[in-house]
Amino acid sequence: MREYTRFRQEFIVQVVSEYYSVLQNKDVARNEWKSYQSFLGNLDRERALAREGRRTQSDVGRLEQAALNSRRSWVASVQRYESSLDRFKITLGLPTRVNVVLDDTDLVQLRELGIEHPALTADDAVQVALAARLDLMTEADRVADAERRVTVAANGLKPDLDIVASAQVDSDPDGNAFDLDFDDAILDAGFAIDLPLDRKAERNAYRAALIGQERARRAHTLSADTVVLEVRNASRALEEARLSYEIALTSVDVNRRRLEEQELRADVGRGTTIDLVDAQNDLTDAQNGLTAALIQHTLARLAYWRDMGILYIGRGGNWEPLEVPAASEPYPLSTTE
Repeated sequence: MREYTRFRQEFIVQVVSEYYSVLQNKDVARNEWKSYQSFLGNLDRERALAREGRRTQSDVGRLEQAALNSRRSWVASVQRYESSLDRFKITLGLPTRVNVVLDDTDLVQLRELGIEHPALTADDAVQVALAARLDLMTEADRVADAERRVTVAANGLKPDLDIVASAQVDSDPDGNAFDLDFDDAILDAGFAIDLPLDRKAERNAYRAALIGQERARRAHTLSADTVVLEVRNASRALEEARLSYEIALTSVDVNRRRLEEQELRADVGRGTTIDLVDAQNDLTDAQNGLTAALIQHTLARLAYWRDMGILYIGRGGNWEPLEVPAASEPYPLSTTE
């Protein structure tokens, strides 16, 4: 049961990771499409300015090439999304030919809520894991079983003292078979002592039990060290995901303002094409990075609960949210909101 429960925890993290990966690829395809449409709009404006002599053909050609690159990125992102969706269908046991469209509600909710970063320190998380990890409990039980086998084997090395008793009562040979003559009953009693002079088999069994006990203790120690390592790595990954999300938030705001500025400058004929192209590409990359950071933190938080052994799975197969202290208020989607 412990192994099955642990499997459910690991399996749901795997499924959720693939699920959010599909949503991320879908969002990337959407961002690439918006970027491509923006390039087309900017290209129409630059062509109009070129006809008025306010733009050179080199500037228009640069923007045309940027639009072509954007279209190629959009097509590639759609292919990645469809491939990840097909792999997710296989994970769910569905035929790849089945038409499946994932709802964006979960991703929208993540954006609205921001990240929920727990306030647990790495040391506190390690203590929780050492007490809650089911696989570590199993290793501890194996140590207890090995210690009991040593006790049983040691008992076999002690001398044996048996009490032996017997009784014999004959029946009358000329009478009824059930007519017993208790007056002539024969009673015997004594002791049988087996001194530990030849205990080779028992010594070998005891030695094997000691080796098994030491092996079980080492396995338990190794498991405990592995749990500590997993929890510490999960804590580091969660902190890295939090920082990545903060950086991605700032990056989106900065590049959105850059693009707005370049579009205003282009409207009055003062901007440069290369600055406009760079601003649009950087904003698209920042938006994709923000989605990736948001999903990365969500998955890192699930892995954190899993490695601590407190990722509880409900009857419906979904994980049950944990009420834990937050490090701060949830981070918003944008620092300007």
